[in-house]
Amino acid sequence: MESKAAADPSAQILEQATHAIVVVDGDDNVALFNTAAEQLWGRSRDAVIGGGISRLLPPLRGGQHPRAPGQSEIDLLVGHNVELPIERPNKTRVWAEISVSRIELSGQLMRLVTARNITLTKMHKSLRYQVLKAMAETESLTGVLDLLCREIQRIAPEISATIVRIDKEDCLHTLSAPDFPPEFPRLIDGTGVGPKTTVQAIAAFRGEPVLIRDIEHETGWTLGQRETLALGYKSCWTVPVKARDVRTIGVLAFYYRTCRLPNRLHAQLAEIAVPLCTLAMERAESRARIHHLAFFDELTDLPNRSLLHVQANQAIALATRDNQQLAVLFVDVDRFKQVNDSLGHPAGDALLRIVATRLREAIREIDILGRYSGDEFVIVLTQCDAVRATDLAGRILSKLSSPCRVGEVTLSPAASIGISLFPDNGCDMETLIHQADMAMYQAKQKGRGRFGFFSGQLNQQAKERLTIETALRDALISNKLKIHYQPQVNIETHQLHGVEALVRWTDADFGKMPPSRFIPLAEESGLISLLSQWVLNEACRQLSEWRRRGLQIPSISVNLSPTDFHNLKLPQYLETVLSSHGLRPSDLLVEITEGVLMDSNPSTMRTLQDIHALGVRLSIDDFGTGYSSLGYLRQMPVNELKLDQSFVRDLECDRSTRALTNAVMHIGDSMELTVVAEGVEHPMQRNLLKAQGYQIIQGFLFSPPLPPTALERWLDENLSFTQWE
Repeated sequence: MESKAAADPSAQILEQATHAIVVVDGDDNVALFNTAAEQLWGRSRDAVIGGGISRLLPPLRGGQHPRAPGQSEIDLLVGHNVELPIERPNKTRVWAEISVSRIELSGQLMRLVTARNITLTKMHKSLRYQVLKAMAETESLTGVLDLLCREIQRIAPEISATIVRIDKEDCLHTLSAPDFPPEFPRLIDGTGVGPKTTVQAIAAFRGEPVLIRDIEHETGWTLGQRETLALGYKSCWTVPVKARDVRTIGVLAFYYRTCRLPNRLHAQLAEIAVPLCTLAMERAESRARIHHLAFFDELTDLPNRSLLHVQANQAIALATRDNQQLAVLFVDVDRFKQVNDSLGHPAGDALLRIVATRLREAIREIDILGRYSGDEFVIVLTQCDAVRATDLAGRILSKLSSPCRVGEVTLSPAASIGISLFPDNGCDMETLIHQADMAMYQAKQKGRGRFGFFSGQLNQQAKERLTIETALRDALISNKLKIHYQPQVNIETHQLHGVEALVRWTDADFGKMPPSRFIPLAEESGLISLLSQWVLNEACRQLSEWRRRGLQIPSISVNLSPTDFHNLKLPQYLETVLSSHGLRPSDLLVEITEGVLMDSNPSTMRTLQDIHALGVRLSIDDFGTGYSSLGYLRQMPVNELKLDQSFVRDLECDRSTRALTNAVMHIGDSMELTVVAEGVEHPMQRNLLKAQGYQIIQGFLFSPPLPPTALERWLDENLSFTQWE
């Protein structure tokens, strides 16, 4: 049946429009219904034309636009754009954007209804709004994806949706399956991505959608197929969820209870849902990454200090509740700085990873392990007493000592361990770690590669050490240190060979502090560089003053710490100090220990060579007590060897000692080095050394270390050197 409106030429134009066009006459009946309208409403024009417009539109809410007397419902929409749901005869729903205007057609005043399908946009907005709102409200990833699946199923009830995540090991984990029983996700979880496992794994493996129209007769699906059929599902469509870097991070699956293909609506739903899945999963990954960075050490993947304290305090709370003991182990890698300096930081990092792995393997699952800082680790042993702590500490030291390959070098790691016990040594983590740290320090002082327990005596020693360190710092700043000078004499020529500068410290509270006590403390506390600079400057100043007053002192020797030679600016500092006091480089002799010969720090050898090139002489102190080889000695730019006083002490009563001192003298002669014997206290020692060829002697036989004025008197009184005979 053709309406009057349809016979109008302008109606032919409306028929060709891409938008749905409906013309409504004055009686609110449909006069024109174009092809696009048939597609939108899912109705034929024959079934619509002549019928009321109210059959095509849902009841309108007139609250905002109340009807005037005689005004029809369609007139409420004139001049407005509205979004309305349209129910089709097949019970599906679409959304349309509808606008109504008044027109004159065939001489009659009519209403023109223009509509376009906005279902996809509406779904996109609705789904996106719901998901983003849930994410903004800090919903969990599972909560967000459950919401997404339910919204999909609300829009298309024929779909049962599931979403799985792909982890770093390419294994599947169900995130959402609201229509499925709990045992169904368990079939999928943990399975690996592959060409023939679950349908989700296949889609992830291929990186593209997989459609299975008939599950019962599918041959490539090997896991969960029978169980899926038992739940009443007969077809399935899976779509990979990809991250922005193109990794497949999940799979969205639509299950159907009939053998079918997905329709356009389903494709649209997938098109909307997949990016939302990506957004939610990447957000969860980012949050997990931020959490990991905040609470885990990036190098070793162990809990960092923050998380360690949280976990440890929880363990302490449980131990308190259950009246149990626990132990805290403070583990410090021995000689780690040497590995870093000699092999580089990448090698040091590799060693720390090896240590972390071995520590993790040594403890139980109920114990706590974390990286505290640098090369320090903390272990909290739950339900543990002193006996078990002793056993584990021994096993850790043994396990760590196994050789390992780091780059091109084989290393045998070692560590020092301090142990504190809860509740005996403290009731909070801060105290227990502090006590274990002190016990570790004590163990390291005894020779490294050891473990020890905290005691009250250690606490007192630590407090005293801190007090001494503070006093030493103050003494350096306030110029309270003194230098004494010990003469070195030539027993052949009866002349002064030189003097050695030895630092002395007398504290108002501690009295006379022996160098063997405060110099190691200066090295540990980082004060050694400041101390060395003070001694160098003061010794050179004193020598310059003696020279101005006419005292003929050939040279002065100063001891430096091995760590001083890591400083590439040391030669420049020596040159500046000598120049400022008007001295020549040959006026200064720097004493180093044999340990410097073995130092693998690349700056050490360069610093020594630069000092030698400057003209400052170098002496190896305490020669014979270290582990240096003659090969090392041959390579070093040294001018002098100093025989350690331990050899001189046993010279009179031990034949093997005399053989060793004789060998040292021959080494010096063969390498054209001056050899000085220190610690000479008795005439017999002097005579034996003289018989072996020693010429330069230093020790109490001639003079102890003296203050500057006392040394001047000694020189004045001993010009004849008669007692040297």
